[in-house]
Amino acid sequence: MIPIISCPLPGGGQALIKTQDIGGATTGKNPKECDVYILGWAANGITVDLSLDDFAEVWVSALIDDGEPEYEVVFTPDEVH
Repeated sequence: MIPIISCPLPGGGQALIKTQDIGGATTGKNPKECDVYILGWAANGITVDLSLDDFAEVWVSALIDDGEPEYEVVFTPDEVH
């Protein structure tokens, strides 16, 4: 299984990030957001709509995942939204 986390973006939408590619995160200008540095495609960082503490909890939870999915991801066509 490839551990992936989904993070909300400040302007709407989501970012899917492989946990092993995260190099680190820092607090953003807005304390409710943080900048995440991702090896390979976002080395300059992307801002996600999570506080640093909330992001750290999601990230660490994904890193220590025991292999049992807590959530099931279902992709739906855009027409459904």
